[in-house]
Amino acid sequence: MNDIVVLPGREKLSLEWKQTDPERYQRRLKAKHADNSKAGPGEKAHCLCVHQGRYLELQIKQRGETYHFACMQNTGPYHQPTCPFYKPNPEKSGQAAYVEGVVKEDTEHEVSVKLISSLKRNSPVNSQAPSSTPVGTRSGGKTQRRMTTLGLLHLLWERAGLHYWRPQFNGHRTDSKALRRAYATSRNIKIQHGIRLDQVLCPVVSDDRNILYSTHRTIRNHSEKLRLYVIGRLSSAQANPYGKGQNIELAGIRDGYRMFMTISQSRWERVERSYPRELAEFFRNEEGLSVFGLFLVTIDPIKKGKYTNFSTVQVDDAALMTTTDQLIPVESRFEAKIADLLVNQKRSFIKPLRFDATRDLVRPDFILTDVREREGCPMEVFGRTDEKYLARKAEKESYYVRVFGSDNWWLWNAADGDPIPSLPDLALNQ
Repeated sequence: MNDIVVLPGREKLSLEWKQTDPERYQRRLKAKHADNSKAGPGEKAHCLCVHQGRYLELQIKQRGETYHFACMQNTGPYHQPTCPFYKPNPEKSGQAAYVEGVVKEDTEHEVSVKLISSLKRNSPVNSQAPSSTPVGTRSGGKTQRRMTTLGLLHLLWERAGLHYWRPQFNGHRTDSKALRRAYATSRNIKIQHGIRLDQVLCPVVSDDRNILYSTHRTIRNHSEKLRLYVIGRLSSAQANPYGKGQNIELAGIRDGYRMFMTISQSRWERVERSYPRELAEFFRNEEGLSVFGLFLVTIDPIKKGKYTNFSTVQVDDAALMTTTDQLIPVESRFEAKIADLLVNQKRSFIKPLRFDATRDLVRPDFILTDVREREGCPMEVFGRTDEKYLARKAEKESYYVRVFGSDNWWLWNAADGDPIPSLPDLALNQ
């Protein structure tokens, strides 16, 4: 992590010190705490994010004997999504469906979540059934009292900034770099009884020895007592020749991971019901789209035979997500076409993720961030023409006009065969 904060007096502080030299980190924050409180506009601590021509300033707060940074009120969404101080506006993504407390912001860039799945081996996978009782007023609003594996996958992708694109990323968004970033940000996600996600996360990718070693270390240290999460790009799903169920492979899993992943027939059928679109795209195997998965698994070492030192990996729960070549999540081919267009046009944008929200929640397909409007420009792709969908389309259009005005959002009626409309103008200061 190479993130820098500029302290009062223009002293630079590396956020990496919080991990590598915590005493030095605390000493510098303590020394600048009073100065930061007294500093005027433009003189306070700030990261390197610029919004409307000014650096985004930070608070230095004290909690007991320790000090930490905090965003200024209501500025979190204006940090770059790759910045540690970025806090997405939950009302613009599926996070709006969670009741208060499911996703809880802690100090600095740390977050705690309440999961529906138990990590304890031999316990039921789902500790509680998700509530569907509305507790909010927004259409499709707050209904979810626990986060599922899909919600966790989307949270990890979002916290790693992988739902965000800007032209400078072109050529740098690879599987290895993305999963390294996801693993790094998982240290700041607390799950179940104080366990950090990085303690149970096992990325799988080819040609990255550091990821390979960390995955082996996680399995060695925690698989006896806990279920683990395996994450990677799906490369194969085939019927198990020795019984019911499927054998699953991730890209790179044969490069030293020594893992045999299987899923029972009943659980595979549940995946088929939950992710028909993602599986259809995967088996269609067309260039430009891939499917990533997060799998809650039980891992056991093989102790005898020619596969000694390998492990059986039984999938207990799974979440799938379709992405473009640039690893931008999409939910349809029409969305993929717009994502590719935005990349080719060198635009900056966010892809709001669904998390565990029902499809009734109003959530833009994309948000352009390089426009004049402070809140960005919502973009909608309408891809169906059935009666129920058209009624939903009318509801969405009414919402956008009411919230953003008739001229401050963009739509493409893809299912009607309309050509893609011109993109909103790029802000002059981009």
